[in-house]
Amino acid sequence: MNYRRYVLLFNIFFLLILIGATLFFKSETGLGDRGVKPLDILSDVLKDSIRGRTGKKGNPDSVLENHNKTTIVQRDYTSYPGLINTSAKPTALYDLISHLHELSGKKRKKVRIAYFGDSMEEGDLVTQDLRRMMQDSFGGSGVGFVPVTSIVAGFRTTIIHGFSDNWDDVSFKSDNKATANLFVSGHSFFSGGGSEVNYRAVNQPRLNTFSKVSVLFGSPAPGAGTEATLIANSTPYAINASQPVNRLDLSLNTNELKLGISSSVIPLYGAAFEADTGVVVDNFAFRGISGIEMDYFSEKYLQQVQAIRPYDLLIFHYGPNLLFKPNLTDFSWYARKMQPTLQKIRRAFPQTSILVISTADKGSRYNGEWHTQKGVRPLIDVQYTMANNAGADFFNLFNAMGGEDAMVRWVNAYPALANRDYTHANHNGAKKIAELIYGAIMKEYKEYERIAAK
Repeated sequence: MNYRRYVLLFNIFFLLILIGATLFFKSETGLGDRGVKPLDILSDVLKDSIRGRTGKKGNPDSVLENHNKTTIVQRDYTSYPGLINTSAKPTALYDLISHLHELSGKKRKKVRIAYFGDSMEEGDLVTQDLRRMMQDSFGGSGVGFVPVTSIVAGFRTTIIHGFSDNWDDVSFKSDNKATANLFVSGHSFFSGGGSEVNYRAVNQPRLNTFSKVSVLFGSPAPGAGTEATLIANSTPYAINASQPVNRLDLSLNTNELKLGISSSVIPLYGAAFEADTGVVVDNFAFRGISGIEMDYFSEKYLQQVQAIRPYDLLIFHYGPNLLFKPNLTDFSWYARKMQPTLQKIRRAFPQTSILVISTADKGSRYNGEWHTQKGVRPLIDVQYTMANNAGADFFNLFNAMGGEDAMVRWVNAYPALANRDYTHANHNGAKKIAELIYGAIMKEYKEYERIAAK
């Protein structure tokens, strides 16, 4: 028997099998291993809190090039304190950054940002400082969108906001929300007859006058009348609420606006205050939610919002309400609900940058001492993976705050940066968070300028 001959034939046969397997399972070239997809994203995602697809704990940053030969640094989301780029574009938030560059060069009039969050952002916290810094850098004025009523109106310092007590507020948490045509704020407001809302400018730079105001309203339930009169500073305006989202633009040049509506079936959303040019930041905080409530909106409705009030950046910042037990570490249920919602939003806003901000650090008491809650890191893993799967960029706020036990240090700082619930930042801490977000955005902006200068 020719032993060597059989060994040679066996080796050739085995080599052919390997080549065939390589061709059959060939993955696409892309950012990290984006071409390699697990069989079941959500079950793997989050059963054991995997680390995601473009970075694993302890791995160094890597460098690759996109199709335009632009160098892209692949950051490790578990340790990097800046923005994580999930695309093959030259920078994170590339569409926003390019629009800011155009705005700076007077090739664009306006850039608008929507910030969705929970009680961490109530009363314009975080957004008031982010707005100020963005407007200082790129121009603009005005407080952006303000709802008809708010449970924190007296707490907010960027506008004086009063209203009558007979508005019917239908929201994410209402039993009758299905037919109320909620706005993306999570609210619709219906007049109880003679209901009024009053907005007054504050004595602060960029917030001391109302120049351009957009009154936003929805459509009534099917079969109800769509025509009504909107009263603004005692002047009547005939409106037709024929579209899912409608807008009435007013030029006021005043520091006060009183609004009312003759219809009790047309939902009034609120008013947006901004200039003709510059940056606008809308605060869409809603206490006690996790983001999955956004599934209420159809893709078609979200497209209508973009058509009436276009956004260049959507920020989604949730977390504390998911960390409701000190030892909770499994967030697979959240991924199953939130992942499709993020993907729907991505489809509805194809030319808009989307940023998912991770939960901030949150403290819990273990053996008599305050430490980072056990679920913080697993939740961040979930949030990163969902963002990456949906094509949204990511900001690990936990890292930017200082990592493990950051909230404990913030509470004990002088002056304190957080409240003693070890969950919520105070005004000082909210300003610090805004500075961290602004700094991360501006780092990408400088990188954009560096690339553009070549």
